[in-house]
Amino acid sequence: MSYDIKIDGIKTHGKHGVYDFEKIENQLFLIDLHIILNNNTVVDDQIETTINYADYVERVEELVATSSFNLIETLAKYLYENLVDAKINKLIITVHKPNTALSKKTKDISVTYSG
Repeated sequence: MSYDIKIDGIKTHGKHGVYDFEKIENQLFLIDLHIILNNNTVVDDQIETTINYADYVERVEELVATSSFNLIETLAKYLYENLVDAKINKLIITVHKPNTALSKKTKDISVTYSG
């Protein structure tokens, strides 16, 4: 048994991409978190025994806004490394970059990183 928590479509802005203009102006990124808690994490009906969803949303917003990477692959790994903790058995992060040079030909570009 496990608790699977999904926080989808965290709207945030950052300066990530290989092109110079992508490092100058903020772009929209949508971040999905799939968090699988350790089986023994939630022991009662207290928020201290689980994770605080609002904290994770705020941390994602801050991490995306205060970093800059060429690749969204690197951003996904960076988010993982800064969000995983002892309560989490598995963390899956998907970084969506909806507004790319390929936007006229694709609905979305995304990368998923997990561990």
